[in-house]
Amino acid sequence: MVKPFIIGTRNAREMLAIGAKILREGGSAMDAVEATIRAVEENPMDTGVGLGGIPNLLGVPQMDASIMDGRTLRTGAVAAVEGYLHPISIARKVLEESPHVLLVGPGAELFAEAIGFERSELLTDMSRTAYRAFVEDTIEGLDERFDERRKEYYAWYIENYRLREWYRKLSDAQQGTVNVMALDGDGDICSGVSTSGTAFKFPGRVGDSPIIGAGNYCDNRVGAAACTGRGELAIRLSTARTIISYMEHGMTVRDACIQAMRDIHALKETGGMNCLAFDRHGNTMSASTRRESIHYYMDIDSEEPEERRGVWVKA
Repeated sequence: MVKPFIIGTRNAREMLAIGAKILREGGSAMDAVEATIRAVEENPMDTGVGLGGIPNLLGVPQMDASIMDGRTLRTGAVAAVEGYLHPISIARKVLEESPHVLLVGPGAELFAEAIGFERSELLTDMSRTAYRAFVEDTIEGLDERFDERRKEYYAWYIENYRLREWYRKLSDAQQGTVNVMALDGDGDICSGVSTSGTAFKFPGRVGDSPIIGAGNYCDNRVGAAACTGRGELAIRLSTARTIISYMEHGMTVRDACIQAMRDIHALKETGGMNCLAFDRHGNTMSASTRRESIHYYMDIDSEEPEERRGVWVKA
């Protein structure tokens, strides 16, 4: 039997110990995934998830999240949620307490209020600074809290997607994601995703993170997969479910991830994609179309997260 373990993207590295402890104490994969993602959502220095997430074109943070149970294939997801710190927990409540799979916008917020979640202020000084720099067209002058890679990404995205044109139209009327997946002592798998979405996105834009099959999927019989990157591409290709399907039909987890990234390249679109996956035997892998791929692993005997190298799938 595979030893219980948990894996996550780079921004979950320091929080994986939370999930590993839950698994070590006999807790469920879903409890481990939710608790780990909640910790990432509370990190104000992560500008792509939860507190401090970069807002949309109008300066409003909108959150997406999903969670899936690999034993029953039941899922819960929320999208375009404003004013709630833990969209992953709201998504879990959608799974457990509603007859639905996906709730969006005001409906998701009404649901959250009805089951007792409290509203929170998600903008931080850092995220406000980034938004002000976007409005004033001074992204390149952001202070030392923003590394050069992040500033270059913001500038590239704003230019390539003509965000300034949209901002001018909308104001007249007035990237980052966390993936965490686990396998518990009962052999059950859970996968979860949370994000504030693409920086300066169009209001109401929903990416792949809350779309089951696109940004998130798991099945006890096969494994788990999730995505980060330009979500529109994963939606078009059902990337997370496709990785599971590739494994189901005989591919190794490594080959499945590589082929999924090749599928992204075949679209010949602007933007990139990253994936994280494991199979039911406990083999893990990550892949990216645009950089060296790294993910982190902990099992119930780990003392600290183990860095694992994935594959850079070049065009």
